[in-house]
This record gives sequence, structure tokens and C-alpha cells, in this order.
Amino acid sequence: MTDTAPDPQRFHLTVSATGRPVMQGWWSREATARDKFRDWIGAYGRMPGAHVALTERAGADERLLENWPEGAAVAAKSAQGITATP
Repeated sequence: MTDTAPDPQRFHLTVSATGRPVMQGWWSREATARDKFRDWIGAYGRMPGAHVALTERAGADERLLENWPEGAAVAAKSAQGITATP
């Protein structure tokens, strides 16, 4: 039995303002990524046109887990092939 190391880029967090990327980060643990998601809303949420998105990568696929403000970029993520969770 072998233990596989967690994927350090499984959870991807991005911040954009007026459609341009500002910063991004990757984490292996969902709990850490969700904490950062909330932190980044507080830190960057007042920028004009701010958008924060948390996605999960599985192989070549990526799905949207969290989006702030809610519904802000679902169409953009969909165009990139990222699916929203039900």
C-alpha cells in the first residue's frame, strides 16, 4: 500500500478586478483554500470590479466551488470549460 501525496494545486483561488487577474494561489487542502477564499474577499473585495473564485482541479477538469460576488463570473468560467457545482 502506498500513500499518494496530495496534489498541491488541487484547489485554485483567483482574484480579478475589472476582468484582469490580480493574484492567484493553489492549495492541496479544501479547508485551507476556503479559508483563503473568505480572507481574500475581505482583503480585495473593495477593489473596483472585484471577483474571487475558488475552483477544484481533477485531472484536466476544473469545477467552480465558490464565486464572489455570487454569480459574477459563471458565464466566464463556463466559457473556459469550468463547471459550476449544483
